[in-house]
Amino acid sequence: MQSTFQSRARYVVCMAACFGTVWRAQASDLPSPWQHQDIGAVEVGGNASSADGVITLNGTLDIWGTSDGSHFAWQTLKGDGQIVARLLSIEHTQNHAKGGVAIRESLAPDARHATMVDTPVDGTQFLVREQAGGKTTVQRTNLHRETMPYWVKLVRAGDQFTGYESLDGQKWVQTGTATMKLPESVYVGLVASSHLKDRLCSASFDKVTITASSK
Repeated sequence: MQSTFQSRARYVVCMAACFGTVWRAQASDLPSPWQHQDIGAVEVGGNASSADGVITLNGTLDIWGTSDGSHFAWQTLKGDGQIVARLLSIEHTQNHAKGGVAIRESLAPDARHATMVDTPVDGTQFLVREQAGGKTTVQRTNLHRETMPYWVKLVRAGDQFTGYESLDGQKWVQTGTATMKLPESVYVGLVASSHLKDRLCSASFDKVTITASSK
């Protein structure tokens, strides 16, 4: 199954090949089957929108520690698959502000997850929480810091989760990998966090695809 985005005047079209269905939504909305919400106890509510093939998220707090805060635009994914996105920009609210792609066990702030993000200054980070309420670990390459646009990819293959990065969306470098026994159905999507509790960070994406592996 694959979701892609194309512009049609003031509409965004999301095509899901496995259903043979085309969804249309006004430019201020996210097209079905996308949903979005804040993760964590935010003081400033985040939001998400799409226009001309670009999805923009605004979120606060941080994806780190034992409990996350961010804005999360998500779909459900059953079994193996991947999400790819080109990150166009991340607002520099703080050096550790984040935008990227994520697979989460649940929408709880302390959920197990694998997340592949970029930052305005510090480069890419592959973030993992292996136990609910446990500490977050990070792996990184230190490649191409402060480079935009930049591609990120997150792949699930059974219990293996792997993050990748790329300058062109063709040649990929592995950023990190981890093993977790998540349930068959998970939440997959886009994240944005400001690393601040009182200010939103804007992160913009295009070329977003979610693909479920055939069995």
